[in-house]
Amino acid sequence: MLVGGGRLGGAVLDLLATNYPEHEYVLAGRNTDQLRKWANLSRYIAAQWGHFPHIRVEHVDLMNTERTSAVLAATSPDLIFNATTPFPWWRIPDLRDDSSQVAELAGSGVWCALDCLLPAMLSRAIEGSQTSPVYVNGCYPDMVNAFLAGAEGAPSVGIGNISNLIPGLRLAFAEMRECDGATVDIRLVAHHYTSLNAPTIGGCGGAPYALSVGSGGEWSSFRAPDDTPFAALRTRFERVRGVDGQAVTISSAATVLASFLKSERRLHHGPGPLGLPGGYPFETQEDGTVSLALPPGLSREQAVGINELAQSYDGIETVKAGTVSATEEARAAHRKIVGMDLPTVTTDMLVPLARETIELLNARHDLGLSL
Repeated sequence: MLVGGGRLGGAVLDLLATNYPEHEYVLAGRNTDQLRKWANLSRYIAAQWGHFPHIRVEHVDLMNTERTSAVLAATSPDLIFNATTPFPWWRIPDLRDDSSQVAELAGSGVWCALDCLLPAMLSRAIEGSQTSPVYVNGCYPDMVNAFLAGAEGAPSVGIGNISNLIPGLRLAFAEMRECDGATVDIRLVAHHYTSLNAPTIGGCGGAPYALSVGSGGEWSSFRAPDDTPFAALRTRFERVRGVDGQAVTISSAATVLASFLKSERRLHHGPGPLGLPGGYPFETQEDGTVSLALPPGLSREQAVGINELAQSYDGIETVKAGTVSATEEARAAHRKIVGMDLPTVTTDMLVPLARETIELLNARHDLGLSL
């Protein structure tokens, strides 16, 4: 089941349905007419390859937990991908005055309440449905998965972000070492801040990270503030960014989901595995679980510590199960953009806080957002 059929969920369905037509797919969301059209688009694409997958549409409003639980109980999906958010990042440039620049400088922590909302509602619905699917979250998993850690129906892992750096790093190191990219093993621990900014600034921006690169049986290690590993992402291997560049995120999601579909053991990179903050290398297992696959010599505690330090660059002060606090810089940006303070976000006050934020964003910036 793919919840949300927009630029991310619909595009992921296109890839999965074409490459794995033997599975049944459920595209779920509020706008069933638009979902029906996207399901047909996926069918068209698959049919071009001679494949005819079974795709159906279900009406789901994540703010209606009882209804969502009923749909989950009726469909009993083995795998769920959340591709919803009340405020997608590509709408940030629509903010009035200089608010988009303020938000960019403050980091994603500005939107922590909004980002937590729909993934949390989906977790509650999974719990209420008494089903046990593998839950993959596509909404700011670096922070959201840690916020939901330990809850019934919590995400197992996220997609995108750190994963978007890996193809460029493999290409760059393969060229530098004059070897086949398939022989290059990348193991990177880093937060969303680094994955977002490294291709733009050609470095880590001072944020902690840990990278090990293996080839030919030898490993090289890099740590902040060394910008060397990322330099080629801004020169020789610079790519299209923005909405068009989201194709890399779409592929990240599809490859992770495919490993679960195939019950495959495979190395990936992604944010929020096992409810941890930030991004890590991890392996999908045949039984649908995930396990960390960290750089040589780096412990789990050290890896988590790196991302706990790095999250402040993204506007997150602290995050743990059921609680997230933004940095003072992010809170100041929230006051300027939204017109209200951003308190420490807890599970109990998540829904009213998100509703008030959406109402004020619409009133101040005429965005037309809805819950």
